[in-house]
Amino acid sequence: MGRVTTPRVITPEIRELCRTISEHEPAFVAVNVDPGSLINECFHNIDTYIEEHGGQRVLGRSIWQRANALIEAEAHAIWKSPTGEMFDITPHTNNETSILFVIDPKMTYAGNCIPNIRKALTSSPLVAEFIVLFNERDRIAAESKENTFSLPTDMVRRMFEIEQILNQRVGRNDPCPCQSGIKYKKCCGKNEI
Repeated sequence: MGRVTTPRVITPEIRELCRTISEHEPAFVAVNVDPGSLINECFHNIDTYIEEHGGQRVLGRSIWQRANALIEAEAHAIWKSPTGEMFDITPHTNNETSILFVIDPKMTYAGNCIPNIRKALTSSPLVAEFIVLFNERDRIAAESKENTFSLPTDMVRRMFEIEQILNQRVGRNDPCPCQSGIKYKKCCGKNEI
């Protein structure tokens, strides 16, 4: 399925996903990492940064893509400078230089997990199962009263198995690992990123 990364272009599927979140249009935002920021800790990073530099926190969702298999909207916060410019100051595990972001004026953050929103880009039953499992993981995390939570062992095992299957390296003319029955180049490798 490929690594999770920022989509290269804003596709109709991305616009459709973003319309379920808010009326705002998705936009690319530059990542300008603050040296004191922690990886994937955007809410803490922004609040700390505002104390020193002013500006405000903008809540919304960063849009991620996994090859041509699925798109995902993750709760995220970016910084709006006193002059109105917007930047993502949080480093990401995949070293993104820009992210795709949609503002969500209804979002609130109080330290709890906010579930991601996922949309399949293929009719693969394996991708559908992947989405169900990760949605369940997010639900469990969101309902947890602590910063840690436990998942059933069989669920974790299956999540890992599916990721291993979807991340297999195959030739462009081979069957797609997502088990759609289509050649890789016409399925998850169609818009390889």
